[in-house]
Amino acid sequence: MKRKTKEAGARQYSRLVLLCFAFVLTVIFIGISPYGKEREIVQVGDVAAKRYVALRDTVDTAATERLKTAAANSVGPIYKNDITVEGNSTKQVNDVFQELNDLLLDMKAGEDFYTKVQEASLKLPVVLNNRQLTAYQAMSLSNRILFAEDSVAVLNQIYSEGLSADELEQGRTQVKEGVSATLWSDDLKGMAYTILSAALEPNLVLDEETMTAMKEEKRQEVSDVLVRKNQKIVDEGEIITQDIYDRLVGLKLIGDAQNDGRLLPFLGSTGIVLLLFGCVVLFFLWNKGKTILKKNEMRMLFCIYVMMILLSRAMSFLPYYTLMPFCLFAMLTSLLIGRKMALLMNCFYAVIACMIFSGDAEFLAYFFISGSFGALLIQKTEKRSFVVPVAAAMAAISFITMLSVGLFFRDGYTPQLAIASALGALMGMISVVIAVGSLPIWESVFEANTPLRLLELTNPSNELLRKLMIEAPGTYHHSLIVANLAETAVYEIGGNTALARAGAYYHDIGKLKQPQFFAENQSGHNPHNEIDPKSSARIITQHTTAGVEMGKEYKLPKAILDMMTEHQGTTLVKYFYFKALKEYGAENVNEADYRYGGPIPGSRESAVIMLADTVEAAVRSMLGNGKTLEEVEGAIHTLIKDKLDDGQLNQSGLGIHELASIEKAFLKVFHGMYHERVSYPQKEDIEAASRNTVVGKEEKNVDNTD
Repeated sequence: MKRKTKEAGARQYSRLVLLCFAFVLTVIFIGISPYGKEREIVQVGDVAAKRYVALRDTVDTAATERLKTAAANSVGPIYKNDITVEGNSTKQVNDVFQELNDLLLDMKAGEDFYTKVQEASLKLPVVLNNRQLTAYQAMSLSNRILFAEDSVAVLNQIYSEGLSADELEQGRTQVKEGVSATLWSDDLKGMAYTILSAALEPNLVLDEETMTAMKEEKRQEVSDVLVRKNQKIVDEGEIITQDIYDRLVGLKLIGDAQNDGRLLPFLGSTGIVLLLFGCVVLFFLWNKGKTILKKNEMRMLFCIYVMMILLSRAMSFLPYYTLMPFCLFAMLTSLLIGRKMALLMNCFYAVIACMIFSGDAEFLAYFFISGSFGALLIQKTEKRSFVVPVAAAMAAISFITMLSVGLFFRDGYTPQLAIASALGALMGMISVVIAVGSLPIWESVFEANTPLRLLELTNPSNELLRKLMIEAPGTYHHSLIVANLAETAVYEIGGNTALARAGAYYHDIGKLKQPQFFAENQSGHNPHNEIDPKSSARIITQHTTAGVEMGKEYKLPKAILDMMTEHQGTTLVKYFYFKALKEYGAENVNEADYRYGGPIPGSRESAVIMLADTVEAAVRSMLGNGKTLEEVEGAIHTLIKDKLDDGQLNQSGLGIHELASIEKAFLKVFHGMYHERVSYPQKEDIEAASRNTVVGKEEKNVDNTD
């Protein structure tokens, strides 16, 4: 009990943290949005509603700054000579020649100069071929020294003229020309070019300090642009350009929407967001029995919301708000959590997005309608063949919605409205593709039980189901019937039918460990007759934990694994318990040894599978013993009531009125399976009917003859 209390407290704490983080993030993003009264009245591109004139003599800071910046930018690059570059390059060249000379002096008879150079790896990274090294080796020491001096002279000549980084390729060309002008052989000229090119570095570098001083000097040369009192800034009816807008802000004739008057709007937006979050919190608190988010669902909803407000903030400056895939929020929420939750949260997110975008009634109308359709239509994509039709439908709905609200709120058609509608159609289609295409990510990260994933699990070709069908056919058939019962009942109470069917398919998968110990797989021989009741009970109760182990091996979703352990709850294995009482006496029997380990069902779908499992086994046994469907109806009611009285449904979230709906759903399935059929005639009846037909024909022939 204490452990459950701690887990519940931890869940509440984590939800509170996520809620607070989402609230703070929302307030921040709305707070930095470009709202404000001035922005609504005066902005770049608007037509001036009145004439603006300067109220006093002042400096036009914006215009002055533009002129100063232009003057500073007129200063070209200024270089200075870095004498260390020439010294370093000259030293590198001399070092290479010195290394080569040292290698020649150290050479022994029979050694190859080219091979020795390759093994020595010169300090300057150059690649010299065999011909070049052979030509160098053939020279006398005095000629080598002279060759090195000529090479360095070419390098010094280039550095004396100055070489910048942009002129490096030009410098290499000069090296080639300088080397070509010497009297050495072609191989030695190539050798000199290779060495000098590798050592060549620009010796002219930007003189940042001088350039900064020159730019500042140019800025100081620019005089302030003065605006005289009563000088016209913009006249009524003129277009407000960026220059005019900057001048109006600089003269404080209008407020800067980015900086002025933000405190009161910020306080107002914070109050609105607080009320919205408060409304959502009350909804969850007052509907615990009907609408409660699981741990992974809360995290998914948080991630979807954060992702969408981040996207909204990043795209809030777009010229057309229909470029933002608003309906993606409702689509993902609908697919991953549920349709009802998606419709509710769509309303919540619409107001938040409207505040981020500084939207109006047109914005809200478009958002509400397209988002609501997205939450509803995306449910149809559980069938792959419906993805394209749903995408086309969302494109059409988005286009019609934008066009309709635009015609109403804008009092007529404009080319911009047509563009906005077309963009809305495109984003509606893209939203469907993103929502469906991203499902594998949500499934892997949050273990989301999407319809597509559950559909794959219920495919008869699934490896684990095929194993169950072959090795435990009785259990497989039982699971199919339980799945039909559970799916029908869950549909009646508004639960997740796909999850119920998948859970029912796998709920008894643990029986694969010892299938012969379960009645549905036996064909005459019962191994329980050969062991004691306690061992039999242990084998029976262990099939839930064995199923979880096997499910983990096959990477089944956590929700399915939970159903494996929960579908029996902590119920008593009555047959072997009473057998033990008869054999050993009540004082020698511990009831706990004959109960399943639990836990009891924690969801409506899991509870329905428990009831369907119990009812199917009982009905199969009763009908096999000659009972009628009318007698079965009373037994179903008793079995469900027993589970309720035993406390097995306490944490499932099922209401008493829903148990009646579940019972009716079970009966409907059983009536469909075991309805009365027309009895086929016996062989004797067929022969008697044939004789009567022959006699009748003979009598008719006699009458005709007469």
